[in-house]
Amino acid sequence: MLLDEAITLGEQGTWHEVQVRPRPGSTAQWFVMLRDIHGKSFILADNEDNAISSDDMNEIAQLVRSMGQKEFTVFV
Repeated sequence: MLLDEAITLGEQGTWHEVQVRPRPGSTAQWFVMLRDIHGKSFILADNEDNAISSDDMNEIAQLVRSMGQKEFTVFV
């Protein structure tokens, strides 16, 4: 899911759940999974369709907030 589209859909209340998970192959990095109201999951990607990952949880939290979400679940 492209970031701009995820932000627009977040403003519409589409996201039922936001999960932050360790990136496969690099447990020091995290990525965001979005689940919509229909149960379909998406990986958050930048506007060039590259999966967004970061080792900074504050950066991840800012991304989640930019989509209008106030909370997320972290999987370790």
